[in-house]
Amino acid sequence: MKRFGTHYTTLSLTVFGLPTICWAVVFGDGNHANGIEDQRVSPPARLLNAVGTIYCDGGLRGTATHIDLGAAAINKRALSIIVTAAHVLFDPKSGQPFQDCSYRPENKRLNSVPFAEISSHDYQPLGRDKIRQSETDIVFVSLQRPLYQKRLKLGIFEPTGKLQLLGYNSNKERISLSPNCKDFDSNTFVSEHLLLHNCDASRGSSGGPLLSGSPLDSVVEVVAVHGGTLLTKPKKPSRQAADGAPADPEKWINQARKIDQLLLARLQRFIAYLRKDSADQIPHRE
Repeated sequence: MKRFGTHYTTLSLTVFGLPTICWAVVFGDGNHANGIEDQRVSPPARLLNAVGTIYCDGGLRGTATHIDLGAAAINKRALSIIVTAAHVLFDPKSGQPFQDCSYRPENKRLNSVPFAEISSHDYQPLGRDKIRQSETDIVFVSLQRPLYQKRLKLGIFEPTGKLQLLGYNSNKERISLSPNCKDFDSNTFVSEHLLLHNCDASRGSSGGPLLSGSPLDSVVEVVAVHGGTLLTKPKKPSRQAADGAPADPEKWINQARKIDQLLLARLQRFIAYLRKDSADQIPHRE
């Protein structure tokens, strides 16, 4: 597996009162007596068939989407590219990249396809600035052989009041859909590149597509890639919110990296690099 355009840091620091990150949250009403209101359901086949899971060094690390390349690909069948969160490709403790990664369509082990190339990115696995880290938490990956799997289009996010998240559900050990969620604004977590949302997620959902619309819509687009949960670090650990608490965009909220023109341009350069079929060529970085 080849890598390029990646930066590493050797220092990690969390400051009380500043944003930190966790990777799994299921929201509720705050009343644990009536259970945690997990809204995730089985996805329709037309959506499930376009996503899968990432396995690296023997473990499930996240979720990914097989994307529609449109007119950019000369031969669509000859080139398959997935999009996922960059952090799923790194060991969370050491910050070192995993060595052996593959994509499993629909989480089917026997259909596993190894990675070929990873696009350039600026994600720093041990970065101290958690907003910046979240903004760079996205990567494109080409696979060693083409997928005979549906593709989803990338689209620019426009607030509609309707969102849904496809991601691996560690509680059910399968890919689930979190429907009927929405986007939020925040004065605490301010970023033009992040989409804050309350779609339920658990470990393994990182990298999953945040889709426009609702399960009943016939056409949906990937408008963001789920990265995790932003939260303010409390002074006392006992005051930390737990699964089942209501979403609060000023204290803890799920975040996803928006699809924007910057990322679409990066995808085009990655495709152009792959066309040249040169292992020594390093694509241009922002």
